Amino acid sequence: MSSHDAQLTTVPNPGLLQAPRLRMACWLLVAIGLAGFFAALTGVFHGGTYRAWSSLLQGMMIPASITFGALFFIAVHWIVGAVWIVPLRRLMEGLTTGLPLIAVAFLLIVIAGGRELYPWIALQAGTPEHSSLFHIKGGTKEQYMNWTRFAIMNGVFIGVWFLLRDRLVGGSLRQDREGGVLIKEQTPWSIAWLIFFGLSMTFFVWDLLLSLHVNWFSTMWGVYVFTSMVQIFLAVMLLLIVWLRRGPMKDLVPKHILHDISTWMVGWSCFCIYILFSQYMLIYYANMDEGTFYFVSRTQNGYGLQLWVEAILRWPVPFLLLMSQSRRTCPITITLVSVLVLAGNWLTFSWIIIPAFSPNVYQTAFWGPELMVGAGFVGATILLALNFWRKHGLVAK
Repeated sequence: MSSHDAQLTTVPNPGLLQAPRLRMACWLLVAIGLAGFFAALTGVFHGGTYRAWSSLLQGMMIPASITFGALFFIAVHWIVGAVWIVPLRRLMEGLTTGLPLIAVAFLLIVIAGGRELYPWIALQAGTPEHSSLFHIKGGTKEQYMNWTRFAIMNGVFIGVWFLLRDRLVGGSLRQDREGGVLIKEQTPWSIAWLIFFGLSMTFFVWDLLLSLHVNWFSTMWGVYVFTSMVQIFLAVMLLLIVWLRRGPMKDLVPKHILHDISTWMVGWSCFCIYILFSQYMLIYYANMDEGTFYFVSRTQNGYGLQLWVEAILRWPVPFLLLMSQSRRTCPITITLVSVLVLAGNWLTFSWIIIPAFSPNVYQTAFWGPELMVGAGFVGATILLALNFWRKHGLVAK
């Protein structure tokens, strides 16, 4: 990293990011999100109070995706000792500030929303009613799916995420203050993060998303959700770079870095569609009732068309529009692709969550409390990142 440090000293440091107009817009989005949540909670929107909690669940996937995607990239590049990422490292670290939003949303679900979202939480564990939810009465799955285990295990996961995130980002900030290169100290924490995150995130999304249907399962669920998270992060990162290259970082982020992140988007989009198709085909050709019912409910009543739309937005759009090397550095093309990819992933989480509550009537995620609460999470995530960059700057020293 010392080679990059030497290069960065030849250009003016962009300093701290203020962005007062963006900050005000984000506060407005937060207000819209809170209004949408409480309106749904009081029955203003058609469908009942479950829409408040399903909107909260879908909305929390926004900071979760950005945070986990950023930490994944930070950890991987510490381990391999990559230097090209140095101009972007502080930007990525700012995008990891969404963990408090994940914690607050999860706490609300544990306290109140879980009974609306998950039938296995609504019914007292150990009762005949709870046992009747499962194909195998008294089995390990019945023992596993209970409120106490759900709250404690995932609460511990979030606590460890905070600890490891503090070590990764705190070590980088300490390197700025004290000087020198701390890669030997950062590498063990990066390895610890990747191992723990890979396991804990799988259980986390099992509990929050997979268990919306008690008797459905997928061995590919963890990596399926992970692909969406990283793709969302890449899209956000591209939008951020394009925005900052027009202002304070125009001399710090060369075109080849923009090209590299765009190339990541192309490659990762192929991985996303591979995982999506593989999960579908495994269940399709097995043709077992406990697997197929999930896709049956999500390919009827308009949800099948939504599946096609999200698949197109997440793979052919970035793959074809960024195929040309010149397009991978074109701000207009990158912005268009990133926005469409984000829309596709929003549809993906909507497709996962909404049919669990409204299987017979199509319900869009671009209207009502889903959109409002999602906007609130977007605003809160950006606010936390702006606070980080205002305090620590845009570029590592």
